[in-house]
Amino acid sequence: MKNKLHDVIVVGAGPVGSYTAYLLAKAGLDVGIFERNPVIGKDVNCTGIVSGECLKKFDLPEEAILRPINSIRAIAPSGSYLRYQANLPLAYVVSRSLFDSEINKMAVKEGATIYLNAGVKEIKVSDQAFIATLNTDGEKMEFNARVGVIATGFELHALQGLGKRHANCFFGIQTDVKMENLGDVEVYFGEKIAPGSFGWVVPTNGKSAKVGLIAKKNPAEFLKSFLLNPLVADRMNPCENKIKCSPIPLKRIPKSYAERLVIVGEAAGQVKTTTGGGIYFGLLCAEIAACTILKAFKCGEYGEKVFREYEILWRDKIEPELKAGIILRNIFSRLSDHQIDFLLDFARRDGLMPVIEKADFDWHRDIISYLMRHLITKKIFRK
Repeated sequence: MKNKLHDVIVVGAGPVGSYTAYLLAKAGLDVGIFERNPVIGKDVNCTGIVSGECLKKFDLPEEAILRPINSIRAIAPSGSYLRYQANLPLAYVVSRSLFDSEINKMAVKEGATIYLNAGVKEIKVSDQAFIATLNTDGEKMEFNARVGVIATGFELHALQGLGKRHANCFFGIQTDVKMENLGDVEVYFGEKIAPGSFGWVVPTNGKSAKVGLIAKKNPAEFLKSFLLNPLVADRMNPCENKIKCSPIPLKRIPKSYAERLVIVGEAAGQVKTTTGGGIYFGLLCAEIAACTILKAFKCGEYGEKVFREYEILWRDKIEPELKAGIILRNIFSRLSDHQIDFLLDFARRDGLMPVIEKADFDWHRDIISYLMRHLITKKIFRK
């Protein structure tokens, strides 16, 4: 067994893990990033939709952009739709493999060390160190650090030593298809599409699209049915592509810190409870995590009391959004197809478009609160 030492160990080289490493390395810490895959960004299950605010705020790599999103079409169960066309891009579709790789390069450029094909099997925390154990090339190795960061994404089977994860989750499933001349991002609703959630068709490079959905159970069956839906199937060219499916947390974990340890991103449940997107909130929390860790190094204290500040700050920042999204999901899950049809028709006719136009792409609580107040007065849920 060999032992190696870093100031900070980051487990997971997705955008949140790599960005945390970037901030810490830029501040002068010795950071080791451990990625279980041989290539960064390989087989990531994500539509790759990122807001312009996110790209600008975190100075993220624009070379990963595939195309802007200027319009969204919401399709009701009956096939009727509501379309919104923006004057400026609402968001961007990025290549997740390139996006993840470029953020990791930012960290490496600042001095972080990346270990590929290095899946951490167990973590331990002692009075003196955070310890990550892995097997590489048949050899067991231990890496020690003063602090560890868990950024593995949401996994139903947690790292040994991390504790059991809650199983309250949806499943996001999608595949890439050949579909040309697609302009709008399309969002589909209905009991036969994705009960209590939604499906999507997201154009990528002009000749292909990502088709997927979020489901509480039986995601593969719902995707198969969605791909056969005439609104989708009639525009697809035959192809055989890999289907990717992964869990999406529905709530935050009870505790995202411990002695010498913080948990960030999807691993902590820092995910939009409306759409399941994890990049923006994860990066916001990565900044908070990095600031907290740097304070710990400055004062030389690595106990729970120091890292508790991280959880207080990130929950203050995004938990109101998480709670609002859960309320919306709970209400939406009870709507019939007829009520969803009525809702979209109502939004189209009743002057809600100006409100939707002012809504923030990343922050949904205000628009959710407005819609709930407005729709309840219209007694839509009695239809």
